[in-house]
Amino acid sequence: MKSQIHKQENDVWLLFDSRDVGGIETHILQLAQGLKQFQRSVQVIFLCKYEQNHPLTIALNNANISYRFLDGTLRDLLDYTRHHRPRVIHSHGYKAAIYSRLLRLSLLTSQRKIRFINTFHAGEIGKGKLALYDIIDRWSALFSHHNFAVSERINQRIPSQTTVLNNFIDTTNLRSSTGEQIAFVGRLSHEKAPDRFIKLAKQHPSNSFHLYGSGPMEQELIKQLPCNVVFHGQQNSMETIWNEIGLLIISSRYEGLPITALEAMGRGIPVISTPVGNISKLIQSERNGWIVKPEDLSQTISHWLELSPINKIEIQQAAQKTIQDQFSTKTIVPIVLKAYGI
Repeated sequence: MKSQIHKQENDVWLLFDSRDVGGIETHILQLAQGLKQFQRSVQVIFLCKYEQNHPLTIALNNANISYRFLDGTLRDLLDYTRHHRPRVIHSHGYKAAIYSRLLRLSLLTSQRKIRFINTFHAGEIGKGKLALYDIIDRWSALFSHHNFAVSERINQRIPSQTTVLNNFIDTTNLRSSTGEQIAFVGRLSHEKAPDRFIKLAKQHPSNSFHLYGSGPMEQELIKQLPCNVVFHGQQNSMETIWNEIGLLIISSRYEGLPITALEAMGRGIPVISTPVGNISKLIQSERNGWIVKPEDLSQTISHWLELSPINKIEIQQAAQKTIQDQFSTKTIVPIVLKAYGI
């Protein structure tokens, strides 16, 4: 086990199982930073042994956020909890959610009560073991004190009462992008549909397309890359890269409310997205971006490229304002704190 530990006890633990950086990891980083802004002590708890090369630790160190790697067993989590006693354990993902509910049942007779909160992130239904974990996760939700879901579609699948919570980002120090790249940012997996992005690039051979991320489809996609696609692979941080991007494409088959869309729009980067998850809460077509059917993605890219500079600026500014007003730390973290009861 390896950790970065502060001497004080923590108000909140953010609990999850992780091997790389994706939507859940980005959400946890934003939440941890937001809790610190609201003067709450927080520790990120990894239910895995990947401390030697986990990319999220770089961002956590930079943000001065405490973290701890456990060995992935319920026993280790139980022992660590009995010794440190946070006020709130907020789980993310199948394994963390199931473990946290078992932990609550194990600690029922304890004097100091811990509040157990969970956020449902997964919009797709997995296969095999993932499908089983999904069923257990959803039907055990009643053992959490409060459940959040990142989209209405996910919320509808949870049999217990659940609050739909917008994803969010810290807008305090965001710089407006001056880039022009047409980009895909995310996990290279079926639900994110990077194959659609490659198809779009082939339909626009005179424009440069940029692919950021890694995942199970990586090798398959690399074999298909046309000459106008630049593959950048997994990024430990997108902080400096966002300034190179001018248009973000979300080609997903399934989605909640993608953090990448918030990160882009918060920097004035318009988003063209398929109609997935809660994206309609974020984007109003022709005002701050576009929501289109998969077959219309190519035409909409052409439309963006042909817009006048004045029209582009209007859409960029509207995108930024949407994030600041509805999807920022200052708007969402108070809702989470109310569920925490602290």
